[in-house]
Amino acid sequence: MRSKDLKTSEPAKLLVIGEDSNLQWSDKTTQIAMFADYYFRSFPEDHGERSRNVEARNLFSYLGFATLNKIKPNEIYITNLCNDQVAPAPRGKRVLIPEEKAVRGLSHIEWILEENPTIEYVFVMSMQSNYWLQKLGFYPSTEEFLKGAEPRRKGLEDMDEPFYQPVNGKVFRTICAQELTATKFPVKVFPILPAKDYPFTAKNSELFAAAYEKLRTFFSTQKK
Repeated sequence: MRSKDLKTSEPAKLLVIGEDSNLQWSDKTTQIAMFADYYFRSFPEDHGERSRNVEARNLFSYLGFATLNKIKPNEIYITNLCNDQVAPAPRGKRVLIPEEKAVRGLSHIEWILEENPTIEYVFVMSMQSNYWLQKLGFYPSTEEFLKGAEPRRKGLEDMDEPFYQPVNGKVFRTICAQELTATKFPVKVFPILPAKDYPFTAKNSELFAAAYEKLRTFFSTQKK
């Protein structure tokens, strides 16, 4: 199954790029990227539907926190780097996005930006998404991040259950919430932690407080 984008009812200002249609560490699949459409629904009675509604509300709460609520929910366009279902990872591991899927995802992202010239900002969630988008030239790369975020051979060699494990799991700190500019488009790009990490743990709050304060300071200067 291929998940679909959450499109906006008003001119889009922010493009959010998630990781994959499987949702990492999960066997759930989505019809709309990151279950984002549940945010606009009434709270359901079914338990499974309720959990998706909560995930969607956490997602938009996270985006509101990062942007100081300068961007309305109906101005946020949401997609994944990989909208195709891919091979599931072993339990407790991250789904691996093959390079050919990442290339397809980048083409789709460029199409979104071409079709929505009102987009000013792009949030790229997770280390793997940022690895591929740096490697494929969506925004400027750094040698330190590309080396550290490169998939370990161990995960690539498991043909039945491939998984993503970076060479250096701490390297995301070097780019998190940095203000960057896309290579081909006049938009600001910000690598951020995955939505599943919000609300932040005490450890992540300590590790990334300065980065997110800088991001929020940026949005404090932006008009609604």
